[in-house]
Amino acid sequence: MNESTSAWDLEDLGLLGRVATDADRGAFRRLFDRYQTRVFLFVRRRLRDEELAREVTGDVFLEVWSQAAGFRGESRVSSWIFGIARFKCLEAGRHRGRLKRSRVVAAGDEVISRVPDRVGSATQRLDARDSLRQIERLMHKLPADQREALELTVLEGLALDEVAARQNVSPDTVKTRVSRARRSLRRLLGSAEGVTA
Repeated sequence: MNESTSAWDLEDLGLLGRVATDADRGAFRRLFDRYQTRVFLFVRRRLRDEELAREVTGDVFLEVWSQAAGFRGESRVSSWIFGIARFKCLEAGRHRGRLKRSRVVAAGDEVISRVPDRVGSATQRLDARDSLRQIERLMHKLPADQREALELTVLEGLALDEVAARQNVSPDTVKTRVSRARRSLRRLLGSAEGVTA
């Protein structure tokens, strides 16, 4: 970690440390609540299979729970979690359809018990799901470099310098790409709402 470590990152480190040393379910719940949606969207986008994405997301958080003590602190907690998610996606891609169902079922109660109780009405959930799908469709209309910068910063929670290193550009370029991507998404969302209204 460096001097640009945010309060959010420090809190994540503290939460993961409590999971690792004390098997603190409350700390795990907070990490789960922070990252579950972003991890699910990340996994679903790569696997293009909603049911498999749910299973893999569960596997990711089981790995976070069981491997918390193995976190070495060489990256952000969010980067570590998304690294696990990337690995699980690759693993699922290789073994698509042959995921160890018994492991998922046995661990299902562990993960499901952490799902927030306040999920809203069925209508609210459907509206949210429709909005997410619309945003995903519209994101594919963005230039690839802008889409990637937005996904890495917003969905994966990477810092500008980490994204810059991946894209082989300066952090200012990443900032510009993210800004343009957000502006384009707002414009596209406005156009889409105008069509459906």
